Amino acid sequence: VSAKDGRIKDLDHNVPDPFRQSAVAKIGDNPFPTNPMSDRAKGFIDQGRVKSAITNYGSFINWDFHPSGIWGDYSYLPAVSFVGAVPGHKNTAHFSWQNLEIIIDEEGAPIYSIWESSNAYDDWFPVSGDTVYKGILFELGDDDGLYYPDNEKLTMDGFTDDKQFFFDHDERKIVISTFGDSDPNKTIARVGFIYPWALRPALISRESQFDFYDYGEDLEEWTDDDEYVYYGANAAESHFISTDYKTDWHASTMARTSSHQTEYNASDIFGSTPWISGDDTYPVLAHSAYADTWPVQMNLATGEMESYWPGWWSQDYNINLPGCSQSRKDPDCWEEVPGRFVSDMDVYMEFDDRWSHRANNVNTNDKYEQTGYPMGLRVKATAHSYGVSYAEDIMFVTVKVRNESGDWCAEDEDGNPVLDLNGEQECGEAMIMPDGTKLNRGKGF
Repeated sequence: VSAKDGRIKDLDHNVPDPFRQSAVAKIGDNPFPTNPMSDRAKGFIDQGRVKSAITNYGSFINWDFHPSGIWGDYSYLPAVSFVGAVPGHKNTAHFSWQNLEIIIDEEGAPIYSIWESSNAYDDWFPVSGDTVYKGILFELGDDDGLYYPDNEKLTMDGFTDDKQFFFDHDERKIVISTFGDSDPNKTIARVGFIYPWALRPALISRESQFDFYDYGEDLEEWTDDDEYVYYGANAAESHFISTDYKTDWHASTMARTSSHQTEYNASDIFGSTPWISGDDTYPVLAHSAYADTWPVQMNLATGEMESYWPGWWSQDYNINLPGCSQSRKDPDCWEEVPGRFVSDMDVYMEFDDRWSHRANNVNTNDKYEQTGYPMGLRVKATAHSYGVSYAEDIMFVTVKVRNESGDWCAEDEDGNPVLDLNGEQECGEAMIMPDGTKLNRGKGF
């Protein structure tokens, strides 16, 4: 059995523009998402002493757009980015393991040892019926390791070496074998359980628009015959980049119509400010004070297109709300006030990580040098700016992160449905990847 390599990290180098359309390249059953560079836009926070340009691809503030995090006469925060991260595995040291047997050679030296754990099984197979992990990784090191799916045994009697495992469903135990007398209760055993999002189809080649993965003989994505490899932990960010299109976060697909508009540009709205020089045709994010920057939708009552605020409203404390415990810490005591904004200038944006794999460099076109990957996360964010004296030094960004790796219906932090403008719960299909597929066949993580 040969091991499947995990991740290789190296220095950056330039790659061709990854967003060029290719009419003949199609893998999934869904239409390609549009070029995310067309959905980029910028805004301006300038109501108080804090003044900054804001962008909608995860890098809220950066040196490419003026002003860059100015407070007074200085750029105090010239680079502010949003980071979303997940682990790749969970070490076996988090569980309790009992030694069953140590196999020794003729000289009495341990060859391999067999261990079992009940709470590891309960964590892998919770009573909810879903599974938490996807595989077992041996010889962990630098978030890399060896993935041997064929080393699963049907009975404990089938163990013949280390790096083997058995799921005892009758006794609700996981049994593994380790090298020598290595104890999985300790991290030095270097064994971990792989989270499902970190075990992904291997790269075959980088195409002009998307990365082509090994979807097996059936050519169906995310099925059992795919060639899976361990990609490791993942952090999506838009700060450590070499070129502006190689960000992990990109403006969400069709943000130019769903979260802002393209009829008015930066010169149209901010041409009289010191932030714009010359004819700046860059699109503008939705600003609370400028309805012309808002997206539009059909008013079914009038049959006309009308602008609407795509973000959220300010909230009022109301002790008369159902379930309110008369504490300001209780979210049930707060209600939105439509029409009232959070700050003197709210700037709204949406971005997601579906294109994050394109930030990886590829060696000889078939080997990742880094192994970032899309998690199916969509971020809705609003930057706030205050002009009043007691808050003029404040700028902050509120974010709402939604897992769209699978088909979804939105809920808040307390499990209550999130409603759309029509009072219905927000629901949608899983995020479509650049190759037209959905992560884990739309089941998500």
